[in-house]
Amino acid sequence: MDFEISDELRMMVDVVREFRERELMPLEHHFLVQGRFTAEERDAIDAKAKAAELWALDVPEDLGGQGVGELAMCLILEELYKHPAMYSFGGSPEPVLYHCNDEQKQRYLMPVIGGERKSCYAFTEPDAGSDMGAMRMTAVRDGDDWILNGTKTFISKADRADFVIVFAVTDPESKRNGVSVFLVDYDTPGFSISRSMPTMGDDWDPVEMSFVDCRVPHANLVGEAGDGWKLAGQQLLHGRLKIAAYQLGIAQRCIDIAVDYAQQRVTWGKPIATRQAVQFMLADSRVELEAARLLVYRAAWKADQGMDHAQDDYIAKLYATEMSGRVTDRALQILGGVGYAIETPVQSFYRQVRLWRIGHGTSEIHRWMIARDMLGKAARD
Repeated sequence: MDFEISDELRMMVDVVREFRERELMPLEHHFLVQGRFTAEERDAIDAKAKAAELWALDVPEDLGGQGVGELAMCLILEELYKHPAMYSFGGSPEPVLYHCNDEQKQRYLMPVIGGERKSCYAFTEPDAGSDMGAMRMTAVRDGDDWILNGTKTFISKADRADFVIVFAVTDPESKRNGVSVFLVDYDTPGFSISRSMPTMGDDWDPVEMSFVDCRVPHANLVGEAGDGWKLAGQQLLHGRLKIAAYQLGIAQRCIDIAVDYAQQRVTWGKPIATRQAVQFMLADSRVELEAARLLVYRAAWKADQGMDHAQDDYIAKLYATEMSGRVTDRALQILGGVGYAIETPVQSFYRQVRLWRIGHGTSEIHRWMIARDMLGKAARD
């Protein structure tokens, strides 16, 4: 298996790097002190991204996007996530929305691509995460409507959305075809954001959502009733590779900061760069980052070739998220008290990477899925 980064992709990354350095880096100190960007600040950045034609990058060209592939998106996200704001270019719909019918595409998909509407997706419940079979939220057919009841939790980007993609149980007796997907506008009676859930990560306060006799028209059912398992699998697969790519940018930035600091910080008359303990931490970090980078790029390349890449995504996300935890920890140790200060991006990265060993499937779930693939039927008995 052989792949390379084309000159065209390298030029695209250069454009993204210039955008990050011009538009995001001057705001870094402000972001670190405040711990977030306001909605207005993010909208302003989005407007500049649109003006720079850095919008709807992975959307098919026939839908008005630029049609870049998975490898290109991983390279772009790697570059963007060198900034702690976790900013991504807009106009890229959640994968579920590509399964909308023609009428739904006009109401939801195309406005998301154009930036006029924003979505979030509600999958996780208090007792159901990776275990989709434990989902308790129900949707019961009532004529031309569905009645939704239940609670969703840890829903991200809800403060920036105006409709939610909701997974709910429509056939409790079916294990594989009992979940369906609905599009719920924020002004729908019976729907509410019941509480915010502040976390230790910057600019990431998920919410809990409540659905009480929430009446949703049948016209807002995505696909057919029972398609939820299939759509959830595509949704999560889409996210895992991108999350793995985030870690590459985070780790690279932390290594760069640690190298620069080690060259400048002097103790007992010598830079700490001369200390073997520091050298070994930096060397281990670089080796692990390069290994993660190859895993991510390979998975993305296979996706672009139309090859099965599910296991590659599990492997890439598992290794990259655990790698970034180790690298950010070493970088903070090298910086010492300086790294612990709120004005230093390493502390923000250190807190944020901890999320990714949980979101879109825990490390343990990924290990389980990798082992099941290796062991086959024996792992299921």
